Amino acid sequence: MRDLGRTRRRMRAMVRRLDLPRVSTVEELCAAVAERQGRPVELVPRRMRVGEPSGFVERRADVDVIHFEQETSGLHRAHIICHELAHLLCGHLAEPPDPAEEADQVELPTLDADMIRLVLGRSHYDGAAEEEAEILGAELTRGLVLAPGAGTTSQLAPALEHRKGQHV
Repeated sequence: MRDLGRTRRRMRAMVRRLDLPRVSTVEELCAAVAERQGRPVELVPRRMRVGEPSGFVERRADVDVIHFEQETSGLHRAHIICHELAHLLCGHLAEPPDPAEEADQVELPTLDADMIRLVLGRSHYDGAAEEEAEILGAELTRGLVLAPGAGTTSQLAPALEHRKGQHV
């Protein structure tokens, strides 16, 4: 059984070691992580299908792409993106493919390219990796400097909205 307290302490220590600049938005955080890692990070909102996670990261030869659910609140969106950034920072992803390998030329017309990326890119994390990413992602989200007037009430309101914008 994993020690959750130890994992939390390790992830908090990692945030301190990263010494990321104070930022207000996940976009700024992505830019800081991209600079630190020496690889661009691209954000791609999309409507996730039933059964897909609310976000996943795809490591391409020249860029890391974070796909996230577009039909959710701003706070949840930030958390999803921070969770995926945590996978990058923790080194949970395989090395990017060699650009010299021409994988684009493989023809599998009956398979959906997005589903292949999902299965090959993210679905094999073990429980420890997900636990680390969830804790580090929460720490990264908490570290965002919220704009003035973005207090608790304004943070909670979007969280209480249904995915289609209807209050629950």
